[in-house]
Amino acid sequence: MAARTVAGFFLEKSILITGSTGFLGKLLVEKILRVQPDVKKLYLLVRAPDAASAKKRVLSEVYISGVLQLTMMYNEIQSYE
Repeated sequence: MAARTVAGFFLEKSILITGSTGFLGKLLVEKILRVQPDVKKLYLLVRAPDAASAKKRVLSEVYISGVLQLTMMYNEIQSYE
């Protein structure tokens, strides 16, 4: 029954996102984390020459951009209501 909703479909599933460092990718990551916190894993495919560069790019372009920080702040506010 829960699979009939979008949230039910993604419950305990892994999601692969390409282009997560772009404008729409950041919005998609934020929306998934805010609306669907029960996602099993979120894989972000990032183009970079090596793993260290990819990690640095995700941290600088997705995390520091405020997308994930806003999501964490929103979740803290919601937990107190």
